[in-house]
Amino acid sequence: MNGSDPPPPLSPLAPASPPPSVVDDLAASCVKYVKDALGLELDYAPETLPILDHYVRGKAATASDSIRELLTPTLGAYFGEVVRRHAPGSRWHAPDAAYADYRIEFDPFFLCFNPLGVAAEVLVGDDVEGYGTHFQILDDARPVIEDALAHSLSVSVDDYYSFSVRYETLELVISVLLEIERVSRDTPRRFGPDVYRAAAGELVGKGSS
Repeated sequence: MNGSDPPPPLSPLAPASPPPSVVDDLAASCVKYVKDALGLELDYAPETLPILDHYVRGKAATASDSIRELLTPTLGAYFGEVVRRHAPGSRWHAPDAAYADYRIEFDPFFLCFNPLGVAAEVLVGDDVEGYGTHFQILDDARPVIEDALAHSLSVSVDDYYSFSVRYETLELVISVLLEIERVSRDTPRRFGPDVYRAAAGELVGKGSS
């Protein structure tokens, strides 16, 4: 950090919808893996993410590609569930086993990202192609977000590829987007699933506008 106060914790408002069963099962597998390896029970609180990072540091050093492929959806599902349970108006888009197309979407503002992609990057400590890993926002919000990040966050490369820092960054992005919506709109906007499907090109040829 650059001497600035951290963003306030995300408010544990009621999530937009429960997780799909596939996500629930994957996240539960992550809880079991960590319990078996470290003897610690993850409870989906943001404070457990350093534990998850510790688990990854122990596993990733010796993990084969096949093990990483197994861990990516389980760790990503757990991380996404931490976000969904604590971030306002968030929900999953989880099309069965198409892990590259998973995302967490937000209803009160436009923001989405793939938590499984975050897990893939954390496991290898580098950017990973093929996932929508980075935070997707509207163009008009981008300058404000970039300015807030530049003045508030300063992390090493190693720390950037961790669940804890990604969550901290997400907290900041959400707080800025909420403020943008508050000061610029008399009537709150809502960004439903169709908005995100259209943005991702998933409605092309399906008769939806």
